[in-house]
Amino acid sequence: MSPPIINNPYAAAHAEPKGPGDARPTAYKILKDNNVVGKLSDKTFLITGGSDGLGLETVRTLAKTGARVFFSARNPEKAAKIVKDIEEEGKADRDLKGARVEFITIDNKSLKSVKQGAEDFLRRSDKLNVLITNAGIANVPHALSDDGFEIQFAVNHLAHFYLFELLKPLLLKSLVPGFHSRVIAIASTAHAFSTVQFGNIGQEQKVTSNYHPMLDLEGDYTYNPGIAYGQTKTANIWMANEIERRYGGQGLHGLSVHPGNIFTAGYGIMDPRIAAKFAPFFEMPEMQAYMKSVEQGAATQVLAAVGKDYEGKGGFYMDDCRVAEPIPEGAMPGFSGYQSWAYSPEGEKKLWSESLKMVGLKDDQ
Repeated sequence: MSPPIINNPYAAAHAEPKGPGDARPTAYKILKDNNVVGKLSDKTFLITGGSDGLGLETVRTLAKTGARVFFSARNPEKAAKIVKDIEEEGKADRDLKGARVEFITIDNKSLKSVKQGAEDFLRRSDKLNVLITNAGIANVPHALSDDGFEIQFAVNHLAHFYLFELLKPLLLKSLVPGFHSRVIAIASTAHAFSTVQFGNIGQEQKVTSNYHPMLDLEGDYTYNPGIAYGQTKTANIWMANEIERRYGGQGLHGLSVHPGNIFTAGYGIMDPRIAAKFAPFFEMPEMQAYMKSVEQGAATQVLAAVGKDYEGKGGFYMDDCRVAEPIPEGAMPGFSGYQSWAYSPEGEKKLWSESLKMVGLKDDQ
């Protein structure tokens, strides 16, 4: 599969990055450029992991469209404060005046919590136009989810897959001509660190192939947090691609996005072995220039959610406010572009099938 060529008005702004706050667009600029500030009052969005970092910025930005915006959070007290804070911001920011922001409680490490959160959403909303699967953890030490799955795979992929399945009927019901429903899977350039390790997803055995050698760790180990994270980001891309394959013809589209490299709260819980591996990489002048602010990081996912050039399209991976290009042969992953395994119809279908079994559902096709 070759990704489509779509108009990219932001190419020049990304040509020579100079670090956070440079000329690269913010999420709010994306709204302005697409003329949707205050124009989507009949739409409903749901963003997972909306209480911090990129998720919170995405919630705040999409609220400026006038849409009803839900977000998920683990901590209801923190989430309630965010709703009040945005309401307070609306007194000074006219684009947020009257913002309709609500939250549902979901802890992605528990499929039971995902189900309860989905049921809460369905009780409160009869519409869902865009689902953004933003919540995630990265490069953390080995642990298991409440359901016994490797924690990064459970939180980053399985919880979102299950949430999509529970909300899929509403996504299909909510589409209208001129505004098809969309699922935006927040992936990462880290997908280039590992493909999905079928037969060894939980790393019961040491991974020996189909991952980037820069993740090799010293000493005797079985579990590699970087490989675990990389496979979840490949899984995010594959889920979006398979959504497009299965439901694109019905007006429900799947897109995946690398926001860009941003220092968020997730870096504080990184496994120290992986943190040590990445430290020199983040200190490189080229990487410092490539880093984005949170406002800039949210731009690509907001573009995927409301961009008019992306209406009725899906099945591709985006970065830097465009459809991503292949990583050049021999280039170091971590900047932009996609690894060859990002498009794998066979892998995408297999992951879908195995994910259904893991969450206890049957295929509807």
